[in-house]
Amino acid sequence: DPVNSQPLTVEQLIDIKTSPIVRPRPPSATSIPAILKLLQDEWDAEMLHSFTLRQQLQAARQELSHALYQHDTACRVIARLTKEVTAAREALATLKSQAGYVQAAPTPTIAANPMEGAVGVEEAMDEGISGPAEMTEELVERLQETAAKLTAERKKRGKKAPEGLASIEEIGDYR
Repeated sequence: DPVNSQPLTVEQLIDIKTSPIVRPRPPSATSIPAILKLLQDEWDAEMLHSFTLRQQLQAARQELSHALYQHDTACRVIARLTKEVTAAREALATLKSQAGYVQAAPTPTIAANPMEGAVGVEEAMDEGISGPAEMTEELVERLQETAAKLTAERKKRGKKAPEGLASIEEIGDYR
């Protein structure tokens, strides 16, 4: 204690709350032109800060736009690939089922339990069971001929340009 020279305890001390320290103005800031210069410097600093913030905002917007574009493109590619995979699976299932008709003749029909009750093709014919395994050779040959003819027609169509399409000369004369 500075008054009576007695030692102080922590409980006797009081916290002093002060406002933040305000720097005094330099002596050169007492004239009007000096104050105007200080205000101009502060204004310049604020405008520079605002400009940098706007630049950062523009850069963030461009990055976000690019990321959104990439995401949208990725989603479209995934959707297209999923559609193509689904179409390929459907085509494979169709081809397997068509191949099943042709190759089903030598394979036996399987019952619920594969060890018991398997019925062969000859037994199925004897018992009068009808199914896809009973396609005749004549029908198979006819289907294959039709498929070959249609495939050849499709290949011919694919090699020619469509009739209404402009030729290279017409495009060159367009100017």
